[in-house]
Amino acid sequence: MSSEVFGWDLAVDCANCDSTKITDAENIKSFVKELVDDIEMVAFGESIVVKFGDGKLEGYSMVQLIHTSCITAHFQDYNCSAYFNIFSCKNFEKEVVKNCITKWFHPQFVKMNMLERSVP
Repeated sequence: MSSEVFGWDLAVDCANCDSTKITDAENIKSFVKELVDDIEMVAFGESIVVKFGDGKLEGYSMVQLIHTSCITAHFQDYNCSAYFNIFSCKNFEKEVVKNCITKWFHPQFVKMNMLERSVP
C-alpha cells in the first residue's frame, strides 16, 4: 500500500542571530508577513507574538495560522537562537524560507530538516 504525501514539515534551527532582531516583536510580526507572502501562503488572521519564560528560556514565541496549516517560531534571548517550524499541506521551497529568515534575523548558522508527512 503506497501512501500519499499529506504535507511538508520544515524545522529550521538558527544560532547566533542578531539580538536586536529576535527581541523585537514588531520585527517578528513583519518577518512572518513577508514569509507568508514569499512562500505563497495565505494568512488566517493575525500572528500571535508573546514574550515569556525565565532566565535561559526567556524569549518570544510566534504562531501564525495559514490556510494550509501553521508557522511557529521560538526565539531564545539567552543565546540568540531561533527555532522555526512550518507545516503545510501545500508544498513550499525551503530555500525561500532560509533566505527570509536570514534577511530578518541574520543567523550565523542555519540547519534545516524537511519531512514529508503521510499515513499509509
